Order: sequence, then C-alpha cells, then structure tokens
Amino acid sequence: MAEPTSLRSRLFGFTLIPAVAAVSPLLVLPAVSRSAGPDGWASAIAGESIGTFAAIAVAYGWTTVGPALIAIAPDDVRRGRLYRDAIVVRLLTSALALPLLWLVCVLVAAPGYGLLAALMGLQGALIGLSFTWFSVGVGDPRSILFYDALPRLVVAVLSMVAIISGLPVEVYPLAGILVTIVGTTLFSLRLLRRYPSPWPPRREIPGLFRVGAPVALNDAALGAYSSVPTPLVNVLTTGTAAAGFASADKMSKLGQFLPLTLANALQSWSAEATGAARLRRLRIALGMHGGFGVLGMIVLGVLGPLVSSVMFGEAAAAPVGVCFALGLAFAMYSLRTSMTRHVLFPAGEQAAVMRATLVATVIGIPLMIACGITLGPLGVAIGYGLTETVSTVMLSARTLSRMRALSEETIA
Repeated sequence: MAEPTSLRSRLFGFTLIPAVAAVSPLLVLPAVSRSAGPDGWASAIAGESIGTFAAIAVAYGWTTVGPALIAIAPDDVRRGRLYRDAIVVRLLTSALALPLLWLVCVLVAAPGYGLLAALMGLQGALIGLSFTWFSVGVGDPRSILFYDALPRLVVAVLSMVAIISGLPVEVYPLAGILVTIVGTTLFSLRLLRRYPSPWPPRREIPGLFRVGAPVALNDAALGAYSSVPTPLVNVLTTGTAAAGFASADKMSKLGQFLPLTLANALQSWSAEATGAARLRRLRIALGMHGGFGVLGMIVLGVLGPLVSSVMFGEAAAAPVGVCFALGLAFAMYSLRTSMTRHVLFPAGEQAAVMRATLVATVIGIPLMIACGITLGPLGVAIGYGLTETVSTVMLSARTLSRMRALSEETIA
C-alpha cells in the first residue's frame, strides 16, 4: 500500500498545487486581450513566446536535467553545490540573453505595442532563473506553492482588477517579473543556508558550460521551433487572424504545464526504484503521458474555439483547424516529455535527445515558414504539429531500446 500512497501524494503535490500557477493567468489574460485589442493581444503573446525561448537560453539546461541530478545526488553537500553551479551559469547567460530578448520583442511587435511585447518577453524569460527545478528534485512541492504558485495567483487577481480599473496592461507583466525575482531570491537565500557547499571556482565555470552544452543545445533547438509559431504569424498577418492564432497558442502552452507537472510528480518516483519496479513505473509514466496527450488534443480541438471566444473575446477566437493542429503538437509534447525526463535523461541519452531535436528544428522551422506563406496561420499550426511529431517519433525508437535493455537486465 505504500507505493500507491506515495504516487498519489506526489501527483497531488506536483500536479494540483503547481496548477495554481498555470490557472492564474486565466484570471487576467481575458482583461489583457480585451484591453489591448487584436494587435496588442497578438504582440503580447508573440513577446511571451520569444520570452519562453529566452528562458531556455537563460536556464542553460538546468530546468530539464536539473531535477534528475538533484534526485540522484548522493548527499546535501552535492545538492548545494549543484544549486550554486546553476546560479552562476544562469546569471551569466541572462546577462547576454535578456538585452537581446528586449530588442527582438520590439521588432516583432505591432506598431505601438513594443513595450508590452518586451515586458511580456522579460516576464517569460526570467522563469529561467526560477528555483522550481530544485524543489522537483528533492520532492518539495510546498516551496513551489508558497514562493511561486500562490504569489502568482494573488498577482493575477490584482492585475486583473487594475486593468479593468483603467491601468495599462503593462501592469500584468511587471507584476509577474516582480514575483519571479522576489520569490526566487527568498528561496535561494534559505536554500544556501540549508545546503552549505562551496561556490564553483572561476576556473571551473567554463567546464560547467561545456558539461551543460548538450542539454542546453537540445532545449534551445526545442525552444526555437516551439517559440516560432506566434511571432511568425504576427509577422505574416495582423488583426483577428493573428489574434485567433495567439489565443490557440496560449491555450496550448497553458495546457503544456499539466504534462510537465505530471512529469515532475513522477520524476523521483520513477528514479528511486530499481529492477522490475523501475520498469513498471516507467511504463506507467509513459502510459499516463500518452493518454493525457490524446485527451488534451481532443479537448483543445473540440472546445478550443468556444473557450477562446468566451475567454479572450470574439475578435480573438481561435479557428477550429488551428486548434486541432496545435492539439496534435500538444499530444506529441506530452509523450515526449515522459520519454526524455523519465527514460532518456536518467540513462545518459542527452546526445540522442539533442540529435532528434536538432533534426526536428532543421525540418520544422522551414516547414512552418513555407506552410505559413501558403496557408496562413493554419499552415503554421500544421507545420508546428508535424515538427513535434518528427521529434517524438525519432525519440520513441531510442526509448523502446532503453526499455528493452532495462527489461533484459531485470530478467538477468
């Protein structure tokens, strides 16, 4: 009975509690879309997409492989050193990425909405400095709740009231930036006292970048093709067409939070077992993510147009075809998240994941551009869905190979 109880508690802690942070934007984004208008809404989501890519550059792979490293660390001294390594690396990458982010957001925004796009991008980029990956590795959802999720919920409510009262929509990203900076700073100060360990010497810093390069490059490639759709549509078209795509993309990205938190819940649960128990847990994790992805694709495709119209206004309603195409991308993302987080990264297959992602990027970005020029926003969505499919199919063979090897080891 201990194993089901453990799994249920992890699912509650890392799925339901962090979901508060994903739901909180839904309280304020309807006010943003209506107040900013179609061009402002499309520019805001385009800036946010660019910020998501910048967050990947800032994080330099720590949010992806960090939870597994913390989960398997032999002691608290090692965990403390890993967190200090991450602080140094991410502060250095942010010094380069954030100024460039601001410039790109201003360039892709519709006229008059450069500041809004840049602030939305900065809010998204600073997530790369967040502490949540460490909490996932040590199985500590309470810190995520009190230092991140609840503050974001409070800020979302206050921002909604402020925007409805007539304040500019820029108040929302400014408040989100404040939450990330304050919450991460407070958590880090507490953690550095609790996990005493030396800071990395200056001579070792280049080595930290070399070691993290495969995962960082994989994340960057993944972020490149997942961040392209909305800015690309914003460049190719304007008005309600761009706003409708932005709504569909936003719902899809908000939905991706759920398979990601499910992966977090199962991270240490799947890693702490050995032999037949580990194989069984990996199969459960893959099955849950696959089923969740299919369910998300159906829900987004069927209900996406209606929900987007109610949430973001009729002028920003998402088209049916775009919703189904992005639903396919969501399904592939959900399954691939489990394959990489639970099977491939713990097995040291970072290079294989990087190759698959690079191939998908090389194929996907030109495909999205070509389809976007010929079919408009629907073509971009189709290209994105096919790109996610290419990446997932390539990784599935490697995942099956690792599962067979683990099965053979168990039998032996």
